[in-house]
Amino acid sequence: MKRIYFLLLPFLLLSAGLVAQSEISATVVDTTGTTLPGANAILLRASDSLLTSFGTTDDKGVFLMQKVPAGDYILRVSFLGFERPDQPLTVDASDQYLGLGDLRMYPAGFQLSGVEVTADRIPIRMKGDTMLYDAAAFAVGENAKVEDLLRRLPGMSIDASGQLTWRGKPVQEVMINGKPFFAGNATLVTQNLDAKALKNVEVFDQKSDDEEITGVDDGEENTTVNLEMKEEFKAKIFGEVYAGGGQAAGDDDPRYDAGGKVFRISDATQIGVLGTINNVNRVGFSGDEIMNFNRSSGRGRGMNSGNTGLPYYDGGQAPGQNRSIATGVNFGKTVGKHGQLTMDYTLFERQQTQLVTERQAFTRTDNERIIRSDQTDATTNYSHGVNVEYEQEIDTISRLRFNGSGYLSGNDSRALASTTVTSDGTTASPYTVEEWTDGYNPGGSASLRYNRRLGNKRGRTFGASTSVDYQTDQTDLEVLVAGLDEEGGSGLPLAGSLQNGFQVQDRRTNSLSYDGELRYDEPLSDKLVLETEVGYSFDEDEGDYRFRLDEAVTTNLLTRGWTSYRGGTDLSYRFGQGNNLQVGAEVQRNELQISGDTARLSAFTYLLPNVNFRMRKGKTFMRLNYRADVQSPSVSQLQTIARPSVTGRVSVGNPDLDPATQHRLSGNLWFNDQFRAISLNGYASLNYTDNAFGNSLTFTPSQQIYQTINVSHAWGSTVYAGSTIGMAFMNGELRTNLSSNRSIGQGFVDGVARTNTSANNSGTVDLTTEFNEQSFLRAGYTYARSVNSFDDGETADIVTITHDIVTQFELEVSEKWRFESRFLYRIFEAASFADAANIPDLQASIEIRPFKKARHYFVLRGRDLLNQNTIINRQAQAFVTSETISNGLGRYFLATFHYQL
Repeated sequence: MKRIYFLLLPFLLLSAGLVAQSEISATVVDTTGTTLPGANAILLRASDSLLTSFGTTDDKGVFLMQKVPAGDYILRVSFLGFERPDQPLTVDASDQYLGLGDLRMYPAGFQLSGVEVTADRIPIRMKGDTMLYDAAAFAVGENAKVEDLLRRLPGMSIDASGQLTWRGKPVQEVMINGKPFFAGNATLVTQNLDAKALKNVEVFDQKSDDEEITGVDDGEENTTVNLEMKEEFKAKIFGEVYAGGGQAAGDDDPRYDAGGKVFRISDATQIGVLGTINNVNRVGFSGDEIMNFNRSSGRGRGMNSGNTGLPYYDGGQAPGQNRSIATGVNFGKTVGKHGQLTMDYTLFERQQTQLVTERQAFTRTDNERIIRSDQTDATTNYSHGVNVEYEQEIDTISRLRFNGSGYLSGNDSRALASTTVTSDGTTASPYTVEEWTDGYNPGGSASLRYNRRLGNKRGRTFGASTSVDYQTDQTDLEVLVAGLDEEGGSGLPLAGSLQNGFQVQDRRTNSLSYDGELRYDEPLSDKLVLETEVGYSFDEDEGDYRFRLDEAVTTNLLTRGWTSYRGGTDLSYRFGQGNNLQVGAEVQRNELQISGDTARLSAFTYLLPNVNFRMRKGKTFMRLNYRADVQSPSVSQLQTIARPSVTGRVSVGNPDLDPATQHRLSGNLWFNDQFRAISLNGYASLNYTDNAFGNSLTFTPSQQIYQTINVSHAWGSTVYAGSTIGMAFMNGELRTNLSSNRSIGQGFVDGVARTNTSANNSGTVDLTTEFNEQSFLRAGYTYARSVNSFDDGETADIVTITHDIVTQFELEVSEKWRFESRFLYRIFEAASFADAANIPDLQASIEIRPFKKARHYFVLRGRDLLNQNTIINRQAQAFVTSETISNGLGRYFLATFHYQL
């Protein structure tokens, strides 16, 4: 981990004048690495020793020379009682910034004859909009990975999940030799590739296809890191394979964890293969789970600290007991001079069994209704996925991009629940529900996009795009209910609701959609651009729902079609560097057609405005956005055969639904002062939906029936504020996060119109101090509060409060020994429907590297050492506040051997 004073290097860029000029910065230290404030640095022209620039180091030992013209120089540094040889230095016309790193001073009288200082290796250069780091200038250990190197680069940071951040901005993509790798997933590269394989690390704002074609900056930032490999390391195989076994407390089944990652990268092709099989609750790498898969790899990365900023963190475990199998293959190839083909295949299978207690609390005018459901669940999920992407640079003014995907997924679930309802202080007799579900879901999509600049006029472009999607959702449901007492229940029996006896549901939906769009941009001046587009889309769902209870059979056949014709125009005004104001509107003519058991044809016309404003000023970036969109009802919201759950919740559609219109206002503010190591960011959004999709909630003695209806309005808001402050006195940093999510919506409860508010608020304080490159101590606290309420004086609010206290300690004892531990203490305050609970969770691991030259290592890991075996989540949603308590693996130990390739 890099030193804080190196983080404080300034990255202020100077605009080019008539003569190219640069900034030069360095940190002056003595032979022990202690910084030397007050040292003088002068820059002499090599040809005649004329003084060109000078600087004095600040209290952190850093000096800065500005407006240095291109040329050959001699750098001379002086400090009382110390000396240093003069250093030759060349500033190219393309250099905007040179970071020289540490300049070492020697005690006066020291024999300098054996000390040679050259300028052949400059750690940091800024050329144009690209920051270039010389990898060899940053010392890392013999067996270090790219991740260890990146941590030493000024301005670069990596969190516990492997997310890269540069100068406070998340890195959007990681490339190798200028080409994307595994969909830009950074951890696959940074945690497996040797640091010594890199020649340079480049950071830049990657241009979009439109920017490259038009030559006009669209103001959007896509921070990209490119890892340039040395020639001798290309076309070599790297990665790791691992295998381990262990035992869980009170469990006769052994624990196992095995897998590997193998990669080969050359100038023309990139190949990666991943695989894992385990029963220690690491659930593969599909979607975001690929991050979890990679957390177990690499030196000293054996433990995931989680994200304590999330108020519903699960304690580091997946619920229940899980067996996971996952594999993935990624292939990339350069086609000709300007084509790039990327293909990947993934397989994921998960078997989960768990014991769950679920509580739900509903606020009503005269009482609080509480539902307790004790469940035993067993689920198997699987998925196969294939993705293809091809990008072709036809010429310097046109681009073609194709994306295609296909997938096959399914599930097999079994659940048994005993549910008790308490209302008006009276507890009814429990009823049991046994449910069997089989799902089958194949589908695929394809899209084609073409962009071209027209003529020689900068900014005049034409674009065309088309896409098609198909999906089948087949779900077979069998439900056996016993002991249900619904005497006096209004509206029952309802086809699909819980009823004593054995019911069967066959639910099938075929979905097809396609879209086409043409776009033309015409620059009216250097700063003003007119953007126009026309488009057509069609979305169709064929629903076939069938229900049988004893001899009674109900069928609901419904086809929903949504057709949209649209045309819009935007006027964009660009000013300054990356600043933009865009104002526009879109006209939509839509048709909602329903056929089958219900017939309906309705037409709707909408005028949908949009405003977008971006501005950068110094170290601050601000963005404001307003947009209106139309939401059409889905076939599941229209079909009238209900879908039950084991807890008594029943969802039923409404064929009379009309589309909803959503208005969204959002803004974010970002400030970063690299010199002072301060980063601040904030985000806020406000949603208003007219003719919104709400709920009519009806309570029967044992069930809760939700039907989607149109209501006059719904509101939603999100507020987030975060900060990172470097603290040099303790070689660490302080991070804070505040978030608030609130939804306000109308609905009906037992036929009475009500307005419900649900709010989830949380705040986190996190302090980290670093001992050395591989050791740190982290402590954090998170407060979370959820509230569910109605807008009256009669109903009591349902409130839940959670406290999380977390500490994480990682210590590199020597090159052979490393220790990691993490302790999370969760405190749940008592709520009206749930008791107080305290759950301590302790994890620890020891990493042993007995091999002097090889990079293989052993890890002995222990999870849930206090054997709590309990995972609790509480959250407020519309109308209901819920708590879920599940088992996990409990205490277990696992020994794993990692073999580095």
